[in-house]
Amino acid sequence: MTKSKHFPFVISLFGGILVWVFIFILFPAKIVSPFAKESFLFIILSYVSLILGYISFPIAKTHNKGFAIISKRFIYIIIITTLMTYIVRYIDLFIFRNVSFSNDVWQNRALLAETKPNFIFIVCAVLKQLYFVPIIFVLKNKVLDKKLLTISFLLFLLPFIEGFIRESRNAFFTPVILLFITLLYFKKISFNRKHIVIIISAVTILFTIATSIIMQREASETDGNYSSLTTDFFLNDFLAPSPKLFEVIHSTKNIKAKKMMVSGFQIAQYYVHGVFEFDNLVKYYQKTPMKHQYGKFTFSIINKFTNKYEFTDSNLKEVQLMNPRGSTFITFFGGLYVDFGWFGLIVIFFYGCFQKRIMNKVTIGNNSYLPLFLFFLFCNFFMLTFNFLRGMGTYTLIVCFAIVFSLSLWNKLALKNK
Repeated sequence: MTKSKHFPFVISLFGGILVWVFIFILFPAKIVSPFAKESFLFIILSYVSLILGYISFPIAKTHNKGFAIISKRFIYIIIITTLMTYIVRYIDLFIFRNVSFSNDVWQNRALLAETKPNFIFIVCAVLKQLYFVPIIFVLKNKVLDKKLLTISFLLFLLPFIEGFIRESRNAFFTPVILLFITLLYFKKISFNRKHIVIIISAVTILFTIATSIIMQREASETDGNYSSLTTDFFLNDFLAPSPKLFEVIHSTKNIKAKKMMVSGFQIAQYYVHGVFEFDNLVKYYQKTPMKHQYGKFTFSIINKFTNKYEFTDSNLKEVQLMNPRGSTFITFFGGLYVDFGWFGLIVIFFYGCFQKRIMNKVTIGNNSYLPLFLFFLFCNFFMLTFNFLRGMGTYTLIVCFAIVFSLSLWNKLALKNK
């Protein structure tokens, strides 16, 4: 196997580290309390274990007997399924749960928390994560059908509606970044002048949307000139911005400019603060007895489903409270630590082995594993920020495995009919 086969994995890890370091250096802030040696060691050893797991797993030497070409018919089935699930999803949200664009974000979030969806709506909530799959198969198979290509791109806009309802920046950033990683992998982005202009335009639009979301969501908390969104920000507890930054923001008279600065401030702080929240987590459990969750924290959304249908009887509130700071980001390593403690180093070693296995499948031509492969690259890149295997990421994981199973069944049926 050539070195280029390992390139995506290497870039996903070290590219993510470099971007985090760049933003941290660029963001004028100081660490409030000394970083614990145990926290630093856990992060470093986790990366080492992941890489060792990847390296130690053997390289595939066999060739794939099928899956090289995924038919346009199958791609259209995924597209129709995606569209249908989003229709059902929005019927659930707008009719059964009474969310509305006229409500403020806290009303909508309260309605979503109060109402428990039935099984069909839960299935649709999972299957809506299919939106990023068609473009992968279209690009891999070099499909020239412009209609199919256009539809596959437009699917990435579907999560935006829910993003506006929840006023969640992730609903905008996640699809765009997944698309960007997919286009990079298939070498559709060459960083020429045209592509750079498109990228800058996309970033500008996303930043504008993010700014609008922040200002609407925090409108009731601001002092009228948006200064309090920086000085009273809860993430300042462990990563305090420099007084000069506050001075620049507070002294800006132009409200539009101030909104942009506040937005940039919050996005940068959100991106890098997880490492320091993780440090706080480790320090907290050095003083407090810890009960490991063995996956219930990372995959709490599955536990929620099994509780609903009485397969399990876990105390979900207790599981969520394992993060002493509630909903703050604690990086990928926070969930690993909560679930397994230092045994998490063994778990992440096998996670590396599994990623190598998936890469082997893709290398020998089993294209059914491509969505899962690209999703893992996405997760690797953001390890120092967030654990994208949690929450909606768990749904994406389920969808990726469903694609592998479905294509395996599709392939067997196709071979029988020959």
